Amino acid sequence: METRWLYTTSEEFEVLRDEAKGTCIIPMGCVEKHGLHLPLGTDILQASHITYMASQMETVCVFPDFTFGDIAENTPTAPAGNVMMPVELEMQLLEQLCEQISRNGFKKIMIYNGHGGNVSWLSTFLRKMANRERDYVVVNVNIKCDIMGRLARTLKDKGREYFADLTEEDERLILERGEMKLKDGHCGYTETSYIFGAYPECVHMEKLGLISGKSRNLTGAFKGAGIQIRDHGWGINFPDWMDSDDPVGCNERIGRAALQIEAERLAYAIKVMKDDKHLLKWNREMWERK
Repeated sequence: METRWLYTTSEEFEVLRDEAKGTCIIPMGCVEKHGLHLPLGTDILQASHITYMASQMETVCVFPDFTFGDIAENTPTAPAGNVMMPVELEMQLLEQLCEQISRNGFKKIMIYNGHGGNVSWLSTFLRKMANRERDYVVVNVNIKCDIMGRLARTLKDKGREYFADLTEEDERLILERGEMKLKDGHCGYTETSYIFGAYPECVHMEKLGLISGKSRNLTGAFKGAGIQIRDHGWGINFPDWMDSDDPVGCNERIGRAALQIEAERLAYAIKVMKDDKHLLKWNREMWERK
């Protein structure tokens, strides 16, 4: 069935709300440079695509994308195309959106976050939402960046036939990469796979190797002393906005398999949220004790 909020009529909306058991999910990302081979919208593009895939596995209402997120490197020299918003504004907007989602009958709200820079403020946001009595709950699920290991485990457990079109060469590469402990961060195998599977025209593998995803290791003294600095020094150590080993060998087939694995993970989280009978009760009881 159609699960996207914007694509339903008012009559269909009520049916979707019932089928979703009052559960709604918000894809979240940001707009920032992703090395040279991935698009600016990588985080929200992958979050949005995976959310919709998961909603077809486990029915949930998909709210319109929360496109913008926190980027610590808000400086005049930020890369072209970056879009930065104050965290205070993002929190205020997200809170008001949750109020509107609740007003429309969804009392279980899940955020699916595709941007690492959002993790800290989303944790604070969940605490903030608990500081006032509400008749709904909000939870967060962060995208996982370990796809080659997860694909390798699935291939070993279920075989290549579990995926629609992986080749023997794809399987060999996945199993090999899964054992190599490669760094899979910003612009690594996971993000490249997701974008390859969903938007292959946006991936430019010919640009791999032109910049380095290795850390410059300039802020280690602060970490060693237990001192937290802005963004843990990420912008200083990774000036080319790439924090990973090159995802050599990644392709569309691997991308589609990666999307399947992550969508299944998210669909399970959605099912747990839909079936849960405790969060709303605990939330109500907390305020009844006041």
